[in-house]
Amino acid sequence: MTHKERIENALAMRETDRLPYGMWLHFPNEDRMPVRLAELTLRYQRELDLDFVKYMPYGMHSTIDWGSQLNLFPGFDRIPEPRNWPIQKPEDWDRITPKSGTESEYAVILESQKLFRRMRREVVPFVQTVFSPMTTAAKLASADTLIKHLRECPEKVKRGLEVITETTIEYAVAAVEQGADGIFFATQMSNRKITAKEHADFVKAYDLPVLNAVKGKSWFNMLHIHGADTWFGELLDYPVQAINWHDRDDGPAMGEARKLVKDKAFIGGLSHIKTLPKGTEDEIKAQIEDTWNRGESRGVILAPGCGALPATPLDRLLFVSKCVRETARA
Repeated sequence: MTHKERIENALAMRETDRLPYGMWLHFPNEDRMPVRLAELTLRYQRELDLDFVKYMPYGMHSTIDWGSQLNLFPGFDRIPEPRNWPIQKPEDWDRITPKSGTESEYAVILESQKLFRRMRREVVPFVQTVFSPMTTAAKLASADTLIKHLRECPEKVKRGLEVITETTIEYAVAAVEQGADGIFFATQMSNRKITAKEHADFVKAYDLPVLNAVKGKSWFNMLHIHGADTWFGELLDYPVQAINWHDRDDGPAMGEARKLVKDKAFIGGLSHIKTLPKGTEDEIKAQIEDTWNRGESRGVILAPGCGALPATPLDRLLFVSKCVRETARA
């Protein structure tokens, strides 16, 4: 099978010739340059023989136009950290004014994905990273301040979320129209630090318009549920073809999740916190074999529960690729 055929079959819950898989990690101090990000993305796809690419712009890109500043660190292993919180008090939400989803920082990402498409020699599916509106809000305010404000001044937060959502929609649609096969929609606020009603009112209400904007325009949309103690069951009706979450490190396990959802592929099976960076080769191989066998070769794509650490040695990633190839049918 080709890379594209493996992913198509997995999403359709059909058999594949081997375990399909993907791997992603950040490229600190290199990922804000369109050409360099495209080159590194292509290099890792070729060296690891990835079946799909999760495009990896730097994690604060959606906040810069609203005033975020970054602390950068020497070398290529440590991701940037926020230097400031643009939203600190309730009235700061009024400063969230409309921004373009195709200009400034977003233009850098869209240009990079265009270059990647030109450079690749074969059609390897790729999904572009899109943060949920509440995730961007948390990156602007900090999660604790955001939760405090949504309880003290909910209308101000909602007005801010409406603006963020419109920008996010413009970016997501542009990414798909410019060649991405779908989006990697990451929600980092779908956890039980907020109530079920707060999740419905502040997370889901703004997530669905983004996902519906690319529905029917793309065939490979992934939902990434970040963190522990999540509202997992509340997200299963999202209009996506696949779900990725911390299945090994925070749960639920794939077997339990399959009892809840039958029509979506699962992307995971490899611990990004313990096994991938620190586990033995036997432990890595065991998780890969378990994922292949548990999936009964249908509806499962191997990947880490979240991004691999930038400092993860290439040899370990190549070992994952070797183990994946060993699942091939005779």
